[in-house]
Amino acid sequence: MPQHAKKHHFVPQFLLHHFAGPKGKLVAHQVMNERRFPTAVRDLGHRNFGHSIYRPGQEPDHVSMEEAMGDIEDEAATVVRELVQGRERAVPAHARSALAWLLALQWQRSRFLIHVTGKLVRDEEATWTPPEGDDIWMSEGPDIEMSDEQLQTSMMGFISMYVIEPWLLRHDEDAYYKEQFNHLASTLLSSSMHWSCYRPRGGGLLVGDNSVCFSGVVGTPPEDIPPAFFDHGVGIGFGNFRRLTLPLGSSLAVIISRDPEDASRLRVADINRYTVFNSREFVAHAPDWAMAHPTLARELPQLLERQRMVAPAFLQGYAPGGRN
Repeated sequence: MPQHAKKHHFVPQFLLHHFAGPKGKLVAHQVMNERRFPTAVRDLGHRNFGHSIYRPGQEPDHVSMEEAMGDIEDEAATVVRELVQGRERAVPAHARSALAWLLALQWQRSRFLIHVTGKLVRDEEATWTPPEGDDIWMSEGPDIEMSDEQLQTSMMGFISMYVIEPWLLRHDEDAYYKEQFNHLASTLLSSSMHWSCYRPRGGGLLVGDNSVCFSGVVGTPPEDIPPAFFDHGVGIGFGNFRRLTLPLGSSLAVIISRDPEDASRLRVADINRYTVFNSREFVAHAPDWAMAHPTLARELPQLLERQRMVAPAFLQGYAPGGRN
Protein backbone atom coordinates (compact mmCIF):
# COMPACT_ATOMS: atom_id res chain seq x y z
CA MET A 1 0.00 0.00 0.00
CA PRO A 2 1.62 3.31 -1.06
CA GLN A 3 2.18 5.85 1.68
CA HIS A 4 0.86 9.35 1.21
CA ALA A 5 0.15 12.35 3.38
CA LYS A 6 -3.41 12.57 4.67
CA LYS A 7 -3.30 16.25 5.61
CA HIS A 8 -3.35 18.43 2.50
CA HIS A 9 -2.49 22.00 3.46
CA PHE A 10 -4.24 24.85 1.67
CA VAL A 11 -2.08 27.19 3.78
CA PRO A 12 1.57 26.22 3.19
CA GLN A 13 3.37 24.86 6.22
CA PHE A 14 6.48 26.86 5.35
CA LEU A 15 4.42 30.04 5.68
CA LEU A 16 2.86 29.08 9.01
CA HIS A 17 6.34 28.28 10.39
CA HIS A 18 7.35 31.93 10.02
CA PHE A 19 4.63 32.91 12.52
CA ALA A 20 4.99 30.00 14.93
CA GLY A 21 6.75 29.75 18.24
CA PRO A 22 9.21 27.07 19.31
CA LYS A 23 8.55 23.60 17.92
CA GLY A 24 6.01 24.94 15.44
CA LYS A 25 3.38 25.93 18.00
CA LEU A 26 0.61 28.41 17.24
CA VAL A 27 -2.53 29.86 18.79
CA ALA A 28 -5.46 30.02 16.37
CA HIS A 29 -8.66 32.08 16.55
CA GLN A 30 -11.63 30.86 14.54
CA VAL A 31 -13.34 33.63 12.63
CA MET A 32 -17.00 32.77 13.04
CA ASN A 33 -17.00 31.90 16.73
CA GLU A 34 -15.02 32.86 19.79
CA ARG A 35 -13.02 29.66 19.91
CA ARG A 36 -9.31 30.13 20.60
CA PHE A 37 -7.10 27.06 20.72
CA PRO A 38 -3.45 25.95 20.74
CA THR A 39 -2.34 24.09 17.66
CA ALA A 40 0.70 23.25 15.56
CA VAL A 41 1.78 24.07 12.02
CA ARG A 42 0.99 20.59 10.72
CA ASP A 43 -2.52 20.68 12.23
CA LEU A 44 -3.69 24.03 10.86
CA GLY A 45 -4.87 25.11 7.43
CA HIS A 46 -5.50 21.68 5.95
CA ARG A 47 -8.21 19.25 4.86
CA ASN A 48 -7.80 15.51 4.97
CA PHE A 49 -7.24 14.52 1.32
CA GLY A 50 -8.37 18.00 0.34
CA HIS A 51 -6.38 17.97 -2.92
CA SER A 52 -7.10 14.40 -3.95
CA ILE A 53 -8.49 13.52 -7.37
CA TYR A 54 -11.30 10.99 -7.73
CA ARG A 55 -11.96 9.32 -11.09
CA PRO A 56 -14.59 6.67 -11.78
CA GLY A 57 -13.19 3.16 -11.72
CA GLN A 58 -9.77 4.26 -10.42
CA GLU A 59 -8.10 4.48 -7.05
CA PRO A 60 -8.08 8.00 -5.62
CA ASP A 61 -5.00 10.02 -6.56
CA HIS A 62 -3.75 11.58 -3.33
CA VAL A 63 -0.33 12.56 -4.67
CA SER A 64 -0.29 14.31 -8.06
CA MET A 65 -1.76 17.67 -7.04
CA GLU A 66 0.15 17.75 -3.77
CA GLU A 67 3.43 17.28 -5.64
CA ALA A 68 2.58 19.86 -8.30
CA MET A 69 1.51 22.44 -5.71
CA GLY A 70 4.61 21.62 -3.68
CA ASP A 71 6.85 22.71 -6.56
CA ILE A 72 5.26 26.17 -6.56
CA GLU A 73 5.48 26.33 -2.76
CA ASP A 74 9.16 25.31 -2.78
CA GLU A 75 10.09 28.16 -5.09
CA ALA A 76 8.14 30.61 -2.94
CA ALA A 77 9.62 29.21 0.28
CA THR A 78 13.12 29.91 -1.02
CA VAL A 79 12.42 33.56 -1.78
CA VAL A 80 10.51 34.06 1.49
CA ARG A 81 13.51 32.75 3.37
CA GLU A 82 15.72 35.20 1.47
CA LEU A 83 13.40 38.10 2.26
CA VAL A 84 13.07 37.16 5.94
CA GLN A 85 16.86 37.09 6.28
CA GLY A 86 17.34 40.35 4.39
CA ARG A 87 16.83 43.98 5.35
CA GLU A 88 15.96 45.72 2.10
CA ARG A 89 12.54 47.12 1.28
CA ALA A 90 12.77 46.35 -2.41
CA VAL A 91 11.38 43.01 -3.63
CA PRO A 92 13.65 41.51 -6.34
CA ALA A 93 12.09 40.47 -9.64
CA HIS A 94 12.58 36.74 -9.04
CA ALA A 95 10.88 37.06 -5.64
CA ARG A 96 7.96 38.99 -7.13
CA SER A 97 7.43 36.25 -9.68
CA ALA A 98 7.55 33.43 -7.12
CA LEU A 99 5.18 35.23 -4.76
CA ALA A 100 2.75 36.20 -7.52
CA TRP A 101 2.40 32.56 -8.55
CA LEU A 102 2.06 31.46 -4.94
CA LEU A 103 -0.79 33.96 -4.52
CA ALA A 104 -2.40 32.66 -7.71
CA LEU A 105 -2.28 29.16 -6.22
CA GLN A 106 -3.61 30.34 -2.86
CA TRP A 107 -6.52 32.11 -4.53
CA GLN A 108 -7.49 29.16 -6.67
CA ARG A 109 -7.28 26.52 -3.93
CA SER A 110 -9.14 28.55 -1.32
CA ARG A 111 -11.63 26.32 0.47
CA PHE A 112 -14.02 29.27 0.50
CA LEU A 113 -13.80 29.53 -3.31
CA ILE A 114 -14.44 25.79 -3.58
CA HIS A 115 -17.47 26.20 -1.32
CA VAL A 116 -18.88 29.12 -3.32
CA THR A 117 -18.32 27.30 -6.60
CA GLY A 118 -20.00 24.18 -5.26
CA LYS A 119 -22.95 26.19 -4.01
CA LEU A 120 -23.43 27.79 -7.42
CA VAL A 121 -23.25 24.42 -9.16
CA ARG A 122 -25.72 22.81 -6.78
CA ASP A 123 -28.10 25.75 -6.96
CA GLU A 124 -28.07 25.48 -10.75
CA GLU A 125 -28.75 21.74 -10.50
CA ALA A 126 -31.67 22.38 -8.16
CA THR A 127 -33.34 24.96 -10.40
CA TRP A 128 -32.55 23.54 -13.84
CA THR A 129 -35.59 22.34 -15.79
CA PRO A 130 -34.89 19.46 -18.20
CA PRO A 131 -36.16 19.59 -21.79
CA GLU A 132 -39.60 18.12 -22.25
CA GLY A 133 -39.41 14.47 -23.22
CA ASP A 134 -35.88 14.01 -21.82
CA ASP A 135 -36.37 10.44 -20.64
CA ILE A 136 -32.81 10.09 -19.37
CA TRP A 137 -33.16 13.12 -17.10
CA MET A 138 -36.62 12.13 -15.93
CA SER A 139 -35.45 8.65 -14.99
CA GLU A 140 -32.18 9.61 -13.32
CA GLY A 141 -31.91 13.37 -13.03
CA PRO A 142 -33.92 14.20 -9.88
CA ASP A 143 -31.50 12.16 -7.77
CA ILE A 144 -28.32 13.36 -9.47
CA GLU A 145 -26.18 15.80 -7.52
CA MET A 146 -22.50 16.56 -7.85
CA SER A 147 -20.77 14.84 -4.95
CA ASP A 148 -18.13 16.54 -2.82
CA GLU A 149 -15.50 14.31 -4.43
CA GLN A 150 -16.63 15.26 -7.94
CA LEU A 151 -16.62 18.95 -7.04
CA GLN A 152 -13.15 18.71 -5.53
CA THR A 153 -11.85 16.88 -8.59
CA SER A 154 -13.26 19.60 -10.83
CA MET A 155 -11.62 22.31 -8.73
CA MET A 156 -8.29 20.50 -8.88
CA GLY A 157 -8.69 20.52 -12.66
CA PHE A 158 -9.12 24.30 -12.59
CA ILE A 159 -6.00 24.68 -10.45
CA SER A 160 -4.05 22.54 -12.89
CA MET A 161 -5.34 24.44 -15.92
CA TYR A 162 -5.10 27.99 -14.60
CA VAL A 163 -2.12 27.83 -12.21
CA ILE A 164 0.10 24.76 -12.47
CA GLU A 165 0.31 24.44 -16.25
CA PRO A 166 0.92 28.18 -16.85
CA TRP A 167 3.53 28.15 -14.08
CA LEU A 168 5.35 25.25 -15.74
CA LEU A 169 5.30 27.07 -19.10
CA ARG A 170 6.12 30.56 -17.83
CA HIS A 171 9.72 30.46 -19.14
CA ASP A 172 8.98 28.47 -22.30
CA GLU A 173 9.67 30.73 -25.27
CA ASP A 174 7.78 28.41 -27.60
CA ALA A 175 4.60 28.38 -25.50
CA TYR A 176 1.59 30.37 -26.62
CA TYR A 177 1.00 33.44 -24.46
CA LYS A 178 -2.38 32.26 -23.22
CA GLU A 179 -0.81 28.99 -22.06
CA GLN A 180 1.42 30.99 -19.69
CA PHE A 181 -1.28 33.34 -18.47
CA ASN A 182 -2.82 33.58 -15.02
CA HIS A 183 -5.01 36.60 -14.36
CA LEU A 184 -3.93 37.31 -10.78
CA ALA A 185 -0.21 36.66 -11.39
CA SER A 186 -0.32 38.85 -14.48
CA THR A 187 -2.04 41.66 -12.58
CA LEU A 188 0.43 41.53 -9.70
CA LEU A 189 3.45 41.52 -12.01
CA SER A 190 2.19 44.40 -14.17
CA SER A 191 3.95 47.75 -14.22
CA SER A 192 1.03 49.39 -12.39
CA MET A 193 1.82 47.50 -9.19
CA HIS A 194 4.34 48.70 -6.61
CA TRP A 195 5.98 46.04 -4.43
CA SER A 196 7.63 46.73 -1.09
CA CYS A 197 8.75 44.85 2.01
CA TYR A 198 7.42 46.05 5.34
CA ARG A 199 9.62 45.08 8.29
CA PRO A 200 8.21 46.11 11.69
CA ARG A 201 11.04 46.05 14.23
CA GLY A 202 8.97 44.51 16.96
CA GLY A 203 7.10 42.07 14.74
CA GLY A 204 3.46 41.44 15.62
CA LEU A 205 1.99 40.43 12.26
CA LEU A 206 -0.71 37.77 12.09
CA VAL A 207 -1.27 34.99 9.59
CA GLY A 208 -4.70 33.98 8.29
CA ASP A 209 -6.18 31.26 6.14
CA ASN A 210 -6.37 33.68 3.19
CA SER A 211 -3.04 35.02 1.89
CA VAL A 212 -4.72 37.16 -0.79
CA CYS A 213 -5.71 40.07 1.43
CA PHE A 214 -7.36 42.68 -0.78
CA SER A 215 -8.29 46.11 0.55
CA GLY A 216 -9.47 49.39 -0.89
CA VAL A 217 -10.81 50.08 -4.36
CA VAL A 218 -9.69 52.15 -7.32
CA GLY A 219 -11.86 53.72 -9.97
CA THR A 220 -15.63 53.81 -9.64
CA PRO A 221 -16.75 51.71 -6.66
CA PRO A 222 -19.36 49.04 -7.39
CA GLU A 223 -22.87 50.21 -6.65
CA ASP A 224 -24.88 48.95 -3.67
CA ILE A 225 -21.79 47.71 -1.78
CA PRO A 226 -20.95 49.40 1.54
CA PRO A 227 -17.48 50.97 1.26
CA ALA A 228 -16.28 49.15 4.38
CA PHE A 229 -16.75 45.81 2.58
CA PHE A 230 -13.81 46.57 0.30
CA ASP A 231 -11.40 46.03 3.20
CA HIS A 232 -12.92 42.56 3.62
CA GLY A 233 -12.00 41.65 0.04
CA VAL A 234 -15.65 41.91 -1.00
CA GLY A 235 -16.99 43.78 -4.01
CA ILE A 236 -13.58 44.08 -5.68
CA GLY A 237 -11.69 41.93 -8.13
CA PHE A 238 -8.35 41.66 -9.88
CA GLY A 239 -9.03 44.79 -11.90
CA ASN A 240 -9.99 47.26 -9.18
CA PHE A 241 -8.44 46.32 -5.84
CA ARG A 242 -6.20 49.05 -4.45
CA ARG A 243 -3.72 46.91 -2.56
CA LEU A 244 -2.84 43.39 -1.54
CA THR A 245 -1.07 42.76 1.76
CA LEU A 246 0.81 39.49 2.18
CA PRO A 247 2.14 38.67 5.66
CA LEU A 248 5.15 36.36 5.25
CA GLY A 249 6.28 36.24 8.87
CA SER A 250 5.70 37.92 12.18
CA SER A 251 8.26 40.58 11.16
CA LEU A 252 7.73 40.73 7.40
CA ALA A 253 4.92 41.56 5.01
CA VAL A 254 4.91 42.38 1.33
CA ILE A 255 2.69 45.25 0.23
CA ILE A 256 1.56 45.24 -3.40
CA SER A 257 -0.33 48.39 -4.30
CA ARG A 258 -1.40 50.61 -7.15
CA ASP A 259 -0.51 53.53 -4.86
CA PRO A 260 3.25 53.76 -4.22
CA GLU A 261 2.60 55.70 -1.01
CA ASP A 262 0.79 52.81 0.67
CA ALA A 263 4.07 51.15 1.66
CA SER A 264 5.00 54.12 3.86
CA ARG A 265 1.51 54.64 5.30
CA LEU A 266 0.64 51.17 6.56
CA ARG A 267 1.56 49.85 10.00
CA VAL A 268 1.23 46.49 11.79
CA ALA A 269 -2.28 47.28 13.02
CA ASP A 270 -3.43 48.11 9.47
CA ILE A 271 -2.01 44.93 7.95
CA ASN A 272 -3.45 42.81 10.77
CA ARG A 273 -6.85 44.40 10.17
CA TYR A 274 -6.74 43.39 6.51
CA THR A 275 -5.59 39.89 7.48
CA VAL A 276 -8.52 39.42 9.88
CA PHE A 277 -11.06 40.95 7.50
CA ASN A 278 -9.95 38.74 4.59
CA SER A 279 -9.86 35.57 6.67
CA ARG A 280 -12.66 33.07 6.26
CA GLU A 281 -11.61 30.43 8.80
CA PHE A 282 -8.88 31.52 11.20
CA VAL A 283 -6.06 33.85 12.13
CA ALA A 284 -3.07 32.67 14.13
CA HIS A 285 0.07 33.76 15.93
CA ALA A 286 2.83 32.42 18.18
CA PRO A 287 1.93 31.49 21.79
CA ASP A 288 3.82 34.49 23.24
CA TRP A 289 2.37 37.00 20.77
CA ALA A 290 -0.19 38.54 23.13
CA MET A 291 2.37 39.10 25.87
CA ALA A 292 4.86 40.64 23.43
CA HIS A 293 2.23 42.83 21.73
CA PRO A 294 -0.38 43.85 24.32
CA THR A 295 -1.88 46.68 22.25
CA LEU A 296 -2.34 44.49 19.19
CA ALA A 297 -3.71 41.73 21.42
CA ARG A 298 -6.37 44.09 22.79
CA GLU A 299 -7.37 45.04 19.25
CA LEU A 300 -7.67 41.48 17.93
CA PRO A 301 -10.97 40.54 19.66
CA GLN A 302 -12.53 43.75 18.34
CA LEU A 303 -11.42 42.95 14.79
CA LEU A 304 -12.72 39.40 15.04
CA GLU A 305 -16.04 40.64 16.43
CA ARG A 306 -16.42 43.04 13.52
CA GLN A 307 -15.61 40.26 11.06
CA ARG A 308 -18.26 38.03 12.66
CA MET A 309 -20.80 40.80 12.23
CA VAL A 310 -19.98 41.49 8.59
CA ALA A 311 -18.96 38.08 7.23
CA PRO A 312 -22.41 36.42 7.23
CA ALA A 313 -23.35 38.81 4.43
CA PHE A 314 -20.88 37.15 2.07
CA LEU A 315 -19.85 33.78 3.54
CA GLN A 316 -22.85 32.02 1.95
CA GLY A 317 -23.04 29.36 4.62
CA TYR A 318 -19.33 28.57 4.63
CA ALA A 319 -18.00 27.04 7.83
CA PRO A 320 -14.77 25.16 8.57
CA GLY A 321 -15.36 21.43 8.73
CA GLY A 322 -18.72 21.74 7.01
CA ARG A 323 -19.69 20.95 3.48
CA ASN A 324 -17.11 23.06 1.68
